[in-house]
Amino acid sequence: MEGLEMAINERVSFLKEQINPQNKPLVNRAFEIQIETIRAADTEGIAIQILRKQKQLEKAKDLDMKETLYTKLEALEWLQRQVVKFI
Repeated sequence: MEGLEMAINERVSFLKEQINPQNKPLVNRAFEIQIETIRAADTEGIAIQILRKQKQLEKAKDLDMKETLYTKLEALEWLQRQVVKFI
């Protein structure tokens, strides 16, 4: 899992670098959500987490919640690709 950890750390570093005061607050928040999602994710249960977020997205009515869920899904899908790549 060393390669996976390195990929995760590189992604988190990249996302942190994207956060800056010139961005709109919504853009910076999206980067922060992705960082939080990647760090909190259970790499062994990633597919289940993605399915849960997709179900939540289907039921979400609030636009802000939909944006957050899309952002989390994007981060989880990236992570899933990395897990597949390194196992």
